[in-house]
Amino acid sequence: MHADAGKVLKRKLSIKDIIDILNSKEKVEKLSVSQGVYNHLPKRALQSLQQMGIKIEIIHLTRGKKSKVKENIRKLSQLSPEQISKREGIPLRTVYYHLRRIKHEQK
Repeated sequence: MHADAGKVLKRKLSIKDIIDILNSKEKVEKLSVSQGVYNHLPKRALQSLQQMGIKIEIIHLTRGKKSKVKENIRKLSQLSPEQISKREGIPLRTVYYHLRRIKHEQK
């Protein structure tokens, strides 16, 4: 396993992975890891990576596929929630949820 400066690690690192990073031919300057991976890294591994001059950057990843429902509801906000629900084929409760979130964003 090779970790470039631009590579994002999304899974837990084993001791073998950390050793591979430290022994890699490429000069690794920075590791980007998700918050969950960072939480599971042993403190000794973090210390050894920092001693080798490798910076660890925590990135926040979003889960799942991005949805266009919110943008569609925003475009159709002049219609009633019932009309939006029928037109988009989504539950009325979901329409109310997104309308409420859109309203709070505008404040």
